[in-house]
Amino acid sequence: MSLTTAQRIARDRTRLLGFPRPGRRAIVVGGGPLAARRAAALTRAATPVAVFAPALCDDVFDLLAERLVTWENRWPVAADLADAWLVHAATGDPEIDARVCGWASALREGA
Repeated sequence: MSLTTAQRIARDRTRLLGFPRPGRRAIVVGGGPLAARRAAALTRAATPVAVFAPALCDDVFDLLAERLVTWENRWPVAADLADAWLVHAATGDPEIDARVCGWASALREGA
């Protein structure tokens, strides 16, 4: 039995513990292996997944090639998170991750 790209990347390393909300997307910030695992797991929840990163590792590129995720070739701005039900920052840069988490927290508190 052949694994899909999402299954191959996520395997049993990631469990999704959230409930997608209709009309809202999941956002993964970062293009490396950790971001790939999170994005792959989120695609299994049948929710739109957007990846924001200026560069992608092969696994994220595979998800993009199979049209399982969309990609913005840049870091996000606060407004990009407005329609997200989940945001995962996995850039490897503590400054960018903290900024994204701050925006997500502010949006959650304002909801």
